[in-house]
Amino acid sequence: MPGLFARLLLLLLGAARGSRGAQQDQCSQSPANEAGALNLGQRWGDPSPTATMTIDLRKVTSATSTFEFRTFDPEGVIFYGDTNPRTDWFVLGLRQGKPEIQIHNTVTNISVSGGQRINDGQWHEVMVKNEGDSVVLGLDGDDLLTLRQVSYAIIDNPSAEVRIAVGGVLIPGNDLLVPINTAMDGCLRQWNWLNTSSTWHEGATLEGEGIKACFANIQRGSFFPGHGLASFLLSGLPTGLSLADESGSLAVEMQLSAGRQVGTVLAISPLEQGPVLSLRLQDTDVVAQLGDKAVVQTPLPMTGCQGVDVLLRVTSAQLTLRLNGHETSEAIQKTDFEALRHVWLSKDGRLFIGGFPGQGESPQPQEEGFFRGCLREIRVQGHQLDLDMAHYRSHTIWAHSCPGKENINPASNSSSDNSN
Repeated sequence: MPGLFARLLLLLLGAARGSRGAQQDQCSQSPANEAGALNLGQRWGDPSPTATMTIDLRKVTSATSTFEFRTFDPEGVIFYGDTNPRTDWFVLGLRQGKPEIQIHNTVTNISVSGGQRINDGQWHEVMVKNEGDSVVLGLDGDDLLTLRQVSYAIIDNPSAEVRIAVGGVLIPGNDLLVPINTAMDGCLRQWNWLNTSSTWHEGATLEGEGIKACFANIQRGSFFPGHGLASFLLSGLPTGLSLADESGSLAVEMQLSAGRQVGTVLAISPLEQGPVLSLRLQDTDVVAQLGDKAVVQTPLPMTGCQGVDVLLRVTSAQLTLRLNGHETSEAIQKTDFEALRHVWLSKDGRLFIGGFPGQGESPQPQEEGFFRGCLREIRVQGHQLDLDMAHYRSHTIWAHSCPGKENINPASNSSSDNSN
């Protein structure tokens, strides 16, 4: 009988592990993509467009362009157009989530922003129309902005062609009337440029290795497909976030959505040295470590795919990890806290999100050890990080969007990094 009870206990434990594993494996299903849509955010740190086309104005009969656009990103370039990069160009972008138009030509130099915020993750129908000396911006069937005496009839332009570029500009960034962070984590679909059938010249492949897709459903957050990381200079964070004295503490908060894996979520380190503080996933556990000895380990909740609230706190006395309100702490050595404080205050300290690099200032991706999942509202000492402001970011990372709630984590064969 004792042997029978032991076998039953082992079977029950195995069933529990199997149930947990099956639920975690659901996180690794590839998310559905939006067919026929173009992701504008293919490259980080590069103001050049994602794709361009040239239209013969002699064949244009309509000065209207339409497309559908979706994003959570508050700032960036949607599209750029010109007949001459020095004397005649137009930019449509977002600033603080609201549409912004910049026009430079022989008639005027003007920048106008207004209307409703459209960085809500919903598809919006956008229309840009040139009527005589006016430019009209329409949104979801209504005229949003009308700018008069700012242009001339484009179809009467003696220039032979107009260039259209999406997700970037074809002029130096400092030539813009108002500087803007050109990077845009957003998607276009159903575009019609000046009622022509012109095709993209380059860079607009909708599928293939290394191409970031448009997910069918999205939610707010930053999506890490498991092939790259982002880094911040600790000296570049707001000065109020420093560990000013020995009685200070460090707090990092985020919401994490992920399945079982081995990967680094966060690390703090001097340049080209091992981490002094790390937060990582070890199969189905979340592990926080300070120095070589202080380790806190707790199981990742079975609802990890749907999101887990994480708090990592370090004081001079202890290391604390809290998941969804469940808190675990470990006493630490004063020397380990001093080492963390020294790195935090040094000029070469780095905060890594989504992985830990090898040697070098611009870490190159590796196939193992990168985090795969979604991070939301990453806060350091209460300050929310913006991945658009990173010192380095892998091209593979979606800065402002994650796959929708049905699928928040792709299979490990997602596109690999070619550079963040």
